[in-house]
Amino acid sequence: MQTERFPVSDTALAADVLRQALQKPYLMDYRFQSVELLADTPATIVPLEHFNKSDMLAFYRLCFPAKSEESRARSNTQLSTLNSQPSSADMQYQILSSVEAAMIFRLDQDVLRIVQECYPDVKVCCSEAEQLEHFAAMQERRPAPADSQQRDAYVRFGEKQFYVAVFSRSTLQYAASQAADNDNDRTFLLLGIWKALDMNATRDTCHLEGASKELQKTLAEYILNLSEE
Repeated sequence: MQTERFPVSDTALAADVLRQALQKPYLMDYRFQSVELLADTPATIVPLEHFNKSDMLAFYRLCFPAKSEESRARSNTQLSTLNSQPSSADMQYQILSSVEAAMIFRLDQDVLRIVQECYPDVKVCCSEAEQLEHFAAMQERRPAPADSQQRDAYVRFGEKQFYVAVFSRSTLQYAASQAADNDNDRTFLLLGIWKALDMNATRDTCHLEGASKELQKTLAEYILNLSEE
């Protein structure tokens, strides 16, 4: 696997940086069997029964007002793709059949157009959707608990944020990302979610990915059933 980063400054347009990146010889000369465009932008989830493509923009703006979206973009160092109000053309969605929901997210239309010029069959995905499907697959593989009230929380920690999803058996009850770049904030925010959802410290289980040893030790003081995946 080969990875190369192309930094985007506050004054640069992500579309321009992307266009230059896609002109690299090792990309232009290689024939890819498939191409995925993974959007790491703010996203929200909607039950399929309430999902309507015509409502995506209004729902997204309700969940992510301009100021809060810009703040989240700054935490992800992705300013230039989110420097204006989104339009209908920027709205994307990904159906998550495993949890019977749709993930609504934003992808700058100019960025998508540039990628499609090079790869017409590109598949657009959302990073939070991929993470949630990963958690749903893990939950599906677990044996049904003896206690029907038991819930499982899955948490994946990144450098600047973490993603958490809570399941009751195969039913998704909660999913969200939180900005946090240190273990103190991660502990405070995760335990706040745990309390808000009325999770049981002795009955429910918390599965961790990417947690530091110190963070595991701290969380173990409050959550009895803790596991590192």
